[in-house]
Amino acid sequence: MSNYDEIKTTIFKYFDGLCKADRGMLEEAFAVDAGHMKGYLKNSNGGYDMSVRPMSEVIDDWASRDPAPDMKGKIISINIFDDVAATALFDFNSIFTDAFQLAKINGQWKIVNKFYINR
Repeated sequence: MSNYDEIKTTIFKYFDGLCKADRGMLEEAFAVDAGHMKGYLKNSNGGYDMSVRPMSEVIDDWASRDPAPDMKGKIISINIFDDVAATALFDFNSIFTDAFQLAKINGQWKIVNKFYINR
């Protein structure tokens, strides 16, 4: 499988894991011990508040939710810099845009950081 296809698979493990509240899929997608999620959420004043959380905490939260199979997601772009580093943009349910930094760790692509903005 090409790096591009492997990265797509990793991103959809994240998305499908989130939709199904499946901890195993989520942990396959992320470098849990090293990863972080940062992003901007809209606040009541019309501005944005920054959120920063370690992936282990985020996955605990996501895995405890009820499954939400109706969510939609699509890859906007994937940029591969070499055999071990890439970035990707993802449209999450037309509500969030996710920007991923990915690294190939022990032969598998993992999301090491996720940055998002609530549109």
